[in-house]
Amino acid sequence: MTTDSATAIIHRWRSTTDHNLFIFHNHREQIAPFLQAVDEIQRTIDFTASEDERKHAKSVIQIAVSRLTDEFRNILKVNAKSTSSLNPNSHTDSTTMTDSASSNYQVYEDDYINHNKLSTDAVNDLRTIVVRMNSSGFVNECLKVYVSERKKVIGACLQHLNVEKLSKSSCRSLEWGVLEVRIRIWIKAVKVCFKYYFENEKRLCEQVFCDLGDETVGSCLVDTITEYTVQLLDTAEALSSIRPASERLFKMLDVHDTLSDLIPSINGLFRSELSEFIRTKAKNEVLPKLGDKANEILLRFENDLVNEQSPVVHAEPIHRLSKYVMHYVYKLCDHKQSLMRLSLPDPPSMEAAGTISGSFSLHVVWIIMRLLSNLEAKSKLGKDTAAGRFFAMNNFHYIIQKIQARPELLEIVADDNFNKLIDKFEQARLDYLKLTFDVVSRNLSDKGLSRIKILPFRVAKLADRLKRFNYEFEKLEKELGKVVVPDFGLVLELRKLIVEMVVTAYTSFLVHTKKVARLETYVKYSVEEIESAIQGFYDCR
Repeated sequence: MTTDSATAIIHRWRSTTDHNLFIFHNHREQIAPFLQAVDEIQRTIDFTASEDERKHAKSVIQIAVSRLTDEFRNILKVNAKSTSSLNPNSHTDSTTMTDSASSNYQVYEDDYINHNKLSTDAVNDLRTIVVRMNSSGFVNECLKVYVSERKKVIGACLQHLNVEKLSKSSCRSLEWGVLEVRIRIWIKAVKVCFKYYFENEKRLCEQVFCDLGDETVGSCLVDTITEYTVQLLDTAEALSSIRPASERLFKMLDVHDTLSDLIPSINGLFRSELSEFIRTKAKNEVLPKLGDKANEILLRFENDLVNEQSPVVHAEPIHRLSKYVMHYVYKLCDHKQSLMRLSLPDPPSMEAAGTISGSFSLHVVWIIMRLLSNLEAKSKLGKDTAAGRFFAMNNFHYIIQKIQARPELLEIVADDNFNKLIDKFEQARLDYLKLTFDVVSRNLSDKGLSRIKILPFRVAKLADRLKRFNYEFEKLEKELGKVVVPDFGLVLELRKLIVEMVVTAYTSFLVHTKKVARLETYVKYSVEEIESAIQGFYDCR
């Protein structure tokens, strides 16, 4: 091909915005002749001795560069997959929340692994243009266009993921329900970006600009994804400024874990010295702030537990504090690995925790022991001592069950602390039964009877005790039939202990009545009837 014919071909394809006149789009048969023409003009520039010919060739190459730049831009636009290519209904929401910290916010690979990828033909076309632009000294034009167009694609992807910028002030002012949704969106977006979108961008940069060297490829990638990386990191940093509240701990741990897990990906994408600020921001600035916020929230929960003074509602045998705290402890166990990543502070006070090794275990045991102390204090507030011990018994039993239901929690609490809890429960149960049945037990006592020598007086005393026993027992039967004990196992334990306490004493007391015929008229219930009545004590709901 001569210089004149090459010039004619290039002039024929002057720069245009007409979509139908792009060589690499609708006139692919003209690609080879046009590229040959560009190569011929470039050889003229590089090897001709004539200054006039070189000057003319440079003016022609300028036309070719403008044409190739537009072609390069059009290839990127035409081949970029729009966000509409995503299936909005796939998995409904590609993050799935569960109670398990290890599987929170699952991202389904099939939804994103091929997103933003260009076809092989498109990549080859782009690379072909880059080679010519580099030869002519205008490759920076390709780089600028590439970065601009690919940033638009990533921006559209983030928009599809519903990513919005969050400031520190908005994180402090938004309702928690709204912020929870934003956190879920952020976790999904940051995983998708670093695992798929940005990795795809890295591969595309390497394919298109592989002839320019690793430094140029890395620089192009950084220019493409830095803005959105900073946006995602800024959002995480803003989340670290939320107002501390107990229920927010686990979302904060999710954010911390997500970023922590992505640090290797961030380091791999931002390798150069120029992008060191991204690596530093992620690992040394944002991540520690998230950890500090999680610690602050945990301490807030523990201090709230110290200062909690909600009243006892006797219609609710298990206090709402017991339910809330044990549910919180369960969630702490679910997030054990997350919390163990942090440098946890000491609890507000150390006396409640005993001798426990490991900061995570120390906090869990401290929380449980502090809950016991709080419940113990509540049980002593009212004037009805028996009701207080009944409250303590039910709540201590509830905590024991919750600990036993989670083997890892039982291991954390350890035998010494668990045995202390059982002792507290058994003592509360014993106190309750003694206080409740004391009036019955007193009437079945033979204390003082041996000193009464005159038979009529002795008979009168026995008759009086029988009548009082009947009255008090019937009274208890009516009352305890309505009393709610939430655990059926505990109901059976209580009935068994009451049988041992009352029936044994009643059986022994009836021995005295058999010696005096007149007393049999005062024996209203047989031993079997007393035992049967006891089986109706307590309502389990």
